[in-house]
Amino acid sequence: MAVDWVYFNGSLLPAAEARVPAATQALLYGVGVFETFRARGGHVYRLDRHYERLERGARALSIPVPLSAGELAGSVAALVRRAGLDDARLRLTLAAGATDADSICLITVRGVDEYPESLYAQGVAAVIASVWRNESSPLARLKSLNYLDNLLARRAALQAGAWDAILLNSQGFVAEASASNVFAVENGRLVTPRIDDGALPGVTRAAVMDLAAAAGLAVEERQLSASDLLAADELFFTNAVAGVLPLVSLDGRPIAAGSPGEVTRRIRRLYEAAVWSGAGN
Repeated sequence: MAVDWVYFNGSLLPAAEARVPAATQALLYGVGVFETFRARGGHVYRLDRHYERLERGARALSIPVPLSAGELAGSVAALVRRAGLDDARLRLTLAAGATDADSICLITVRGVDEYPESLYAQGVAAVIASVWRNESSPLARLKSLNYLDNLLARRAALQAGAWDAILLNSQGFVAEASASNVFAVENGRLVTPRIDDGALPGVTRAAVMDLAAAAGLAVEERQLSASDLLAADELFFTNAVAGVLPLVSLDGRPIAAGSPGEVTRRIRRLYEAAVWSGAGN
């Protein structure tokens, strides 16, 4: 679906009317941060957490944030209404301008059609990326516009016929996927890579950990190798648009039975219930 309307520096505009100056730090050097999230019934689950992460990233890059959390919520709601979408994917880009004293705030919206229910019923495949994550880089903690490693990994995965690629860090441990966090299930316990291993502190990652713990499921953050993933009982991805997405094959090898497992299905039910409980508020 085409992006017809956008939020641009405080106003809702037709996408064709949004103009970004050429001589910006974002364009010249990739200085900027972004957030991607999903609005269902006009509501974004944990939008406050997305805003907090945006603020942290902007602070690290000395980029001023031109809107408050409340203004973001209002702008998202207005943009979704203007687009006429009940289920929408949004991206907020906060880009550094020509100097550190200004910034460009852009929110785009489009429909969500790449995640049919059949995808969750069947699960997806992934590969181990040839691109490595530098877990010691400050960029590993930021959702920044310096995204080329992730794009190269995702492109290679698609060329290999897989849904996504999992990046290992410089020590050979799992960091994350190109646009998702990774969870393994071992004997009913959820295990996910540590932030120190290069995993982005995902909003949905944190939500899943909270929901699992509240449901009485053990959750552990620890180093995971590719061999650990292949030996897991179940694997799944998490991100704010896909939610909880089962991963059933890695490097052409099935994970356990090669189909979504019961713990993954349970976690997805918990997550979807939490998301929809706030829809329309």
